[in-house]
Amino acid sequence: MFILLFSFYAKSETSVYILNNTDDKLHITFGGNYELWSNLGDEYVEPYKYTHVGDLNRYSKIGSGKTYYNFLFLGTSNLSLAIKLQGDFWGTNMSYTLLDPRSDTMIDFYSDRNIHTMIHGKYKYYYKASYTGVYDSVTIVIEKIPDKITNDEKKLSILTYNIWMLSHVGKYMSTRDKLIARTIKNNEVVFFQEMFRSDNQANVIRTMRKYFPYVSRKLDGGGFNTYDGGVITFSKYPIIKQQQYVFSNCTGTDCLSDKGALYTKIVKGNIPFHLVNLHLGSWNDVVNRNIRLTQVEEVARFIKSLNIPTNEPVIIGGDFNIGKNKYPEDFMRMKEILNVIEPSLYGKLIYSYDPYINENVTYTGESSRERLDYLLLVDNNSIVESFSKIEIPRSFDKNMWGIWDLSDHFAVRAEFTVSNNFFDSLHQ
Repeated sequence: MFILLFSFYAKSETSVYILNNTDDKLHITFGGNYELWSNLGDEYVEPYKYTHVGDLNRYSKIGSGKTYYNFLFLGTSNLSLAIKLQGDFWGTNMSYTLLDPRSDTMIDFYSDRNIHTMIHGKYKYYYKASYTGVYDSVTIVIEKIPDKITNDEKKLSILTYNIWMLSHVGKYMSTRDKLIARTIKNNEVVFFQEMFRSDNQANVIRTMRKYFPYVSRKLDGGGFNTYDGGVITFSKYPIIKQQQYVFSNCTGTDCLSDKGALYTKIVKGNIPFHLVNLHLGSWNDVVNRNIRLTQVEEVARFIKSLNIPTNEPVIIGGDFNIGKNKYPEDFMRMKEILNVIEPSLYGKLIYSYDPYINENVTYTGESSRERLDYLLLVDNNSIVESFSKIEIPRSFDKNMWGIWDLSDHFAVRAEFTVSNNFFDSLHQ
């Protein structure tokens, strides 16, 4: 009995968490019965970071029959978290809500564990209590509502994403396979890599087809390998041609799959786009790095064999597994071999593999953060403007609550604009 009571008293607080799913630092402050707050963290929550910000005492300093209001303010223009504690003999009963700190209106408080949502200005909020074994924790998510995407006939938006559907390695695959599509639906073309696990393939394709009616065949060497290539392309525009190439060079566990490059030609309006979706070797010892660059040379020869008109846009993307920060010489050599240009990067995120932010992988230090995924354009003057942004597909579904991230990689989105000369030549 003593041990149970000690455990109860030792855990007599509600932990509060924030997922700041925006591009900006979030300045937080605490209010109400300030003496009930403890273990307060930094006053800023980093962009896209899931952070424990403080604990709210549920037993000591609480009077039976008394009510305590406590607040977590998320800056001056955002909604705030309000937690109401009602004291009783055993501690407190808790309810919670979101409110506008500039308003005098106090809305309904919740005491359940459902996910609640609110929209305020440019932001959408999700919040819920979660069972911990003693007192519930409370988590609030804030994300910016995406801007509406306008369709420009001269532009093409592409997203590349390693979706981590790999047996015995990927996590939560039977949940993630049905949630990915809705988070990336606003792109025009999507490249997937690591769609290896056959148990999940049907759900991925079924949900993606709701938004992308044109689907390539999956990269597959057709032999008796453990895995096929795991590479597939989805498009909102007709795919009129497809070819594939499986690498001749590999080493170690990479040889268990048919890694390679998948070529598709799509037509948007009457603009042809030549797309190459690839997945290169994974490992970073000297032997594997050299083999990976040999694979890049194989991709270059494959593209040359396609006899693509030299004035038409060619875009190469996927999981290159080439860390541009750790191995800049490999990255530069890859660009030289493929004769490609990297679009300018905007936004706060610079890594596509980032254990510091991604809840699916363990952070072991700055060296574990890296850029591995790219969308690049062949330098032939057909594309005059391009930019890219690292995006984090996340789900706030109840089955992903507290996990959020839909892969161990982040996605890379890029937009490409064809030149007026090329566009006009198609209309003559």
